[in-house]
Amino acid sequence: MKRIILLAAVAAMALVPSSSRAVDWGSIAGSVVQGTVQMAEAAKEITPSEEHYIGRAVAAMVMAKYPLFNNAGLNRYLNQVGLTLSSVSERPNTYGGYHFAVLAGEEPNAFACPGGIILVNRGLLRQIQNEDQLAAILAHEVAHVAQRHGISAIKKSRWTKLGFYAAGEVGKQYTPSEIGDLTGAFQNVVTDVAKKVIESGYSQSDEKKADQAALRIAWNAGYNPAEMLEFVKSQEAKGIGHGQGPFASHPKPEKRIKMIEGDLGAFGPAATEKVRTARFKAAMAGLR
Repeated sequence: MKRIILLAAVAAMALVPSSSRAVDWGSIAGSVVQGTVQMAEAAKEITPSEEHYIGRAVAAMVMAKYPLFNNAGLNRYLNQVGLTLSSVSERPNTYGGYHFAVLAGEEPNAFACPGGIILVNRGLLRQIQNEDQLAAILAHEVAHVAQRHGISAIKKSRWTKLGFYAAGEVGKQYTPSEIGDLTGAFQNVVTDVAKKVIESGYSQSDEKKADQAALRIAWNAGYNPAEMLEFVKSQEAKGIGHGQGPFASHPKPEKRIKMIEGDLGAFGPAATEKVRTARFKAAMAGLR
């Protein structure tokens, strides 16, 4: 528990804008880590609470690149759909819960941050035709969170080093230099994950698993999973997914289409409800 408190403090420090960092780190750290015990288990598996704080820092890095889109109604709608899906996923509860938000970026992309923060660029929303397609895409991102694909990017040496810097005797007062080392170690851990989430993308194996899980999640939530296939086909028709771009880490569209077609055989026929499509179009009017 005390390691969690310490990581929470470091996460908060890592989110402070650089122009605001002329502060007394010793005093801040001392008020938070007072009584921190030794971290003999520095290399242990990352806990859900630690994943949460890492995910918050990763989300801050995403939002530094793509600011939040200021539309309360659209964000509320996205959370209604997203939370319906996460509730029927293999991991319905996370330490900080699932949170969904629209970003102002025009690049057609979405970002699944560890712990359950899922961010969707409005450029991607512009390419979605109905709520069932949105559900399939959000379910894909929920699957990345549920299967902890982002956390797998952290190098073991980074996590061990962070534990080493965080170790200390009971009652230890951290100096500004020690806090700097600890914050730097935490930022290195976050950078490992952020590079995967923002830049390189997940492996094709992880993407395949997320697609398979997304079909099941969408189906369990009452959506038509075949709309994922329709969305991927529409992307292929636009040439998206070949070479560089936000979907470059996914299997090539033609291969992805074949895999989804095969996986859809496990589900019965389902309709794309007109009432949901109407609700989707009303919510998407806020993109203008």
